[in-house]
Amino acid sequence: MSQLGRFIWVLVILFILPGCWNRVELNELWVTAATGVDMMDDGQWMVSYQLIVPSALASGTGGGTGGSTQPASHVFSVKSKTYNQALSYSNLKTSRRIYVAHNRVVFIGKRAAEKGMDRLIDFYLRNTEAREMVNMIVTDGLASDLIKKLLPPEKLQGAAMAELVNKESDMLSLFPKVRVYEFVLSMNSDSKSIGVPVAELIGERDYQDEKEAESLDVFKKTSTPLKLALTKLAVFQKGKLKGFLNKKESLGVSYLSQKVNNTEVSFPCGEQSNREMYSSLLVNSADVKLTPRKTNSHYTMQVGVKINGTLNETTCTKDISKTKTIHDLEEQIAKEVTSTINEGWAKLQELGVDATGFADRIHRRFPKEWKTVEKDWEQEFKRIELDIRVDARIKRPGLLQKRIGSQT
Repeated sequence: MSQLGRFIWVLVILFILPGCWNRVELNELWVTAATGVDMMDDGQWMVSYQLIVPSALASGTGGGTGGSTQPASHVFSVKSKTYNQALSYSNLKTSRRIYVAHNRVVFIGKRAAEKGMDRLIDFYLRNTEAREMVNMIVTDGLASDLIKKLLPPEKLQGAAMAELVNKESDMLSLFPKVRVYEFVLSMNSDSKSIGVPVAELIGERDYQDEKEAESLDVFKKTSTPLKLALTKLAVFQKGKLKGFLNKKESLGVSYLSQKVNNTEVSFPCGEQSNREMYSSLLVNSADVKLTPRKTNSHYTMQVGVKINGTLNETTCTKDISKTKTIHDLEEQIAKEVTSTINEGWAKLQELGVDATGFADRIHRRFPKEWKTVEKDWEQEFKRIELDIRVDARIKRPGLLQKRIGSQT
């Protein structure tokens, strides 16, 4: 090819592949840290956006120090018939375009959760900017109210809440995190059920304290009367909220769902006299094996749990350097774990929600019989019995052989 031909070819490529034809500058966008979704009395959706204020973050004063009067985030809400319409209508209230690609968490109001998550899921699957890795959190009231509350000492509540959920899943496993794509998978599974963490304000609630939690004044205190915390588990069936589980019930479901990473087990020593004496095991590993069995016309789920951990606190009066004492403690741990699993299972059967995913396991184990069982799965689920076997091992009892203050 001649030199002139190469030159013409380069010009053609330059016209075909312009590099910045659809660029959007950062100062033309509002990056969101969190969003909230509520169903209103008139049947419309209210979508709230927690927007990051870069100038407050860059100056290091967005947390209420240095005399700044500007918080690190700004929240505003839009009412509309659909989520995408709310995103479009946001242009009537702000000079910049809402950018949801960096959203960390989506708060879902109780009424919206009861209405169903199909529209929210549709939005995340169709919108090219929205990412399915966003953490989902249910609120007991309005998401628009909760999203305005600050979470000291963190500047950005949305990012802090996402980190809180991640840490809780890794360290306690009471309320395992659920992302949008996991919720989608649950809606398309055989069980069609899943549990989502619930966040709410705890403490003495009054009008003044709630308003203070929305201002920088909350950063001027060493302890706030209201705190944002994870409190329970919301269980969904076919995308709709069906009920709530407390901490112990939720941990039991975590065992049955094989979502326990690390956790803590408090158990009695079995030798209480006038007061209850408890010890604590820090669980380093929890291996749960689920095996469905068919007995007559119903099903039994064999639950094998192997727990290894460290004895990090004890009030037992016995000498824990003795093998028999360790075995006695391990038996108490096994009883406590069994009780936790049974409580969670009883609550799920009461609600008729298969948040453990047993339907998928039975389908894989008995594929020919599943078509018959599927038609009446909700009733069949309530008839399933558990065969729980817990093997607890204390790997590190510690250097102290007797509790402090022991007279023996």
